[in-house]
Amino acid sequence: MKLALRGKGKLGFVDGSCVKSMYKGALAEQWEKCNAIVLSWIGSTVSNELMPSIVYASNAKKVWADFQERFDRSNLTRIYHLWTAIATLRQGTDSVTSYYSKMKDLWDELNVIAPLASCDCEECRPSVELLKNIRLLQFLMGLNESYGNIRSNI
Repeated sequence: MKLALRGKGKLGFVDGSCVKSMYKGALAEQWEKCNAIVLSWIGSTVSNELMPSIVYASNAKKVWADFQERFDRSNLTRIYHLWTAIATLRQGTDSVTSYYSKMKDLWDELNVIAPLASCDCEECRPSVELLKNIRLLQFLMGLNESYGNIRSNI
C-alpha cells in the first residue's frame, strides 16, 4: 500500500507529512479531495471485516494509524509463521523451479518484514554469507530424495 501511495504522490496523507492545516482556501479543498481519494484506495484494498473502521472516517492518517496500532504488533507472529513455512516446505510433486519459487517468495516476504542490515562492510560479509548458506541448506533439505546425491555433494 505504501508503494502505491508513494507512486501516486499521496504517501504524505498517511504518514502525516501532508496535513490539512498546511493549506488554506482552495488548496484546503484540494487536500480534502486527495484525502478522500486515499481513503477510497485504502477501502478498496482492505477486507470486508475492516470496512466499518473506514466507512465513517474522515482522515486517511487516522485510519492508517488505527491499522498500524492493530496490525504492526503481529510482525513477530508473521515472522514465526514464515520461518515455520520455510522450515517445513518440501518439494513434493512440484518441479524444482516451482519449489524454489515458493521458498524464494517466503524469503522475500521475510526480508520485507525483518530486513537485514544493508551494510556492505567487511564486518557484515560473514553474516550475509551465513544467511546465504542457511538458505541453501533449507532449500536442499526440502528437495525430494531423488536429489540425495546432489544434496550430499553440495
